[in-house]
Amino acid sequence: MTTTHCLLAIDLGTQSLRVSALASTGERLWGWARPVESRIEGDVFEQSTQQWQALLDEALADAGRAGIRPDAIAAAAPLAGFVALDAQGRAMTPAVLYADRRSAPYLEPVEAALARHPGANPHGLRVYVPDPLPHWLRLRAAEPGVFARMRRLLDATGWLNRYLTGVDTLNAYTALRLYDAEVRRELGVPEGMFGDPAPIGRRIGALRADLASRHGLPPAPVIAAAFDSKCAYLGSGIERPGDALDISGTVTSCGVVTDTPFDDPQRRVYTVPISARTHLARGSTASSGGTLEWARTHLLERDFPAIDAEILATRASVDGPVFLPYLAGERSPLWNPHARGALLGLSLDGASHARIARAVYEGLAFALRHILAVLASQGAQAQRMLLAGGLSRNDVLCQIKADVLGLPLSRCRDTELTTLGLCAIAGVALGDWPDCASAGRTLVAVDRTFVPDPAEHRVHSANFERYLRYVQALLPTFAPAGREGAP
Repeated sequence: MTTTHCLLAIDLGTQSLRVSALASTGERLWGWARPVESRIEGDVFEQSTQQWQALLDEALADAGRAGIRPDAIAAAAPLAGFVALDAQGRAMTPAVLYADRRSAPYLEPVEAALARHPGANPHGLRVYVPDPLPHWLRLRAAEPGVFARMRRLLDATGWLNRYLTGVDTLNAYTALRLYDAEVRRELGVPEGMFGDPAPIGRRIGALRADLASRHGLPPAPVIAAAFDSKCAYLGSGIERPGDALDISGTVTSCGVVTDTPFDDPQRRVYTVPISARTHLARGSTASSGGTLEWARTHLLERDFPAIDAEILATRASVDGPVFLPYLAGERSPLWNPHARGALLGLSLDGASHARIARAVYEGLAFALRHILAVLASQGAQAQRMLLAGGLSRNDVLCQIKADVLGLPLSRCRDTELTTLGLCAIAGVALGDWPDCASAGRTLVAVDRTFVPDPAEHRVHSANFERYLRYVQALLPTFAPAGREGAP
């Protein structure tokens, strides 16, 4: 590397907007963060694009005042976040995020169309509520006024890139969920509705002249990335078969590198390309950090240091409570937006406050183990695992995960892997590294490794079997009200 570049990463999450400047040496030059508000009400999970715009302008202005002069910019946002735009590019709807369940009735038409077009789904993806096609079908059926005036339906990452450049794009990984032209024609979806699919690393355009002038920034190229968790995988440095990554924040996303793609016949998990030679086998939960925050506020009624202290005073117990963390439905491997959380196995002598707190943490770890077990059944066996995301800062939870999985877990020193992934993508586009895996070796370092306790692992393995039996028993109840137990 002969030239050091300044790389600006824009990471919009479900809880905050973070904007960071890193040098291509890995040095952090500047950072900025503000909370983002969400409307969560029944099946609704939305954010305001007006707030996104205001916060983004504030961040860019602050970067300009700080003397940041980026050589390239890359942006990522959560999965989904779809915004309907009119012919002038104005938002007609709030951004609908991945936990919003209103598109659930429109999964079946997409699945039916895929069944009639063999080969349209080569990665074995499961149609789910955050996907673009069910969302488009919902707007057509439920919001005809919006639908009649809609000219684009951009996901959150596409919205960010449009604001920065004026160009309508769809990130390459979400584009996989458009399947093929025959499926879209059968459903009636116009070509170009979701923006131009943009390969990762492609130059979308320059930072808009008015934004650059207003905020004292250069007209730097904006580089196409992916949604947040995919950027984190790309920037993590995992590259060998068996390398795995747990990214736990608002949700948990787990992936294992494999040199052989698979097609799970039950479509519980799937693979997507991660490099020219390897694939990423992965699955995600529907809620992790949100579930912990709910438990802290409504169930445990303590702050996290107090909760952690209580848990540390206990050990895993074969007769302890078991928690199913499905407070926002569940994605992999159940793929059921109507799944619900449950606290089971309670007893007068074994359900103290501390043991219930432990059960909540263990439930998140069991959900992760459930995904990894299904991945292993398809040949993607995790051998080495990194930890990242906001929840990885909790030592107690990290140790419980290691004990549940029976794997050493190495925590990244910088847990904001989406930011590092964005910088890796931008740096590769500028020629700083030959590929993202090489960038990860520069940008990612390990902070601490959590080693499993064999005795705790044996107890957790028995309780994981209980967890699976509870899930199986409750599956018939995971249905819309009035349809419980229906075939």
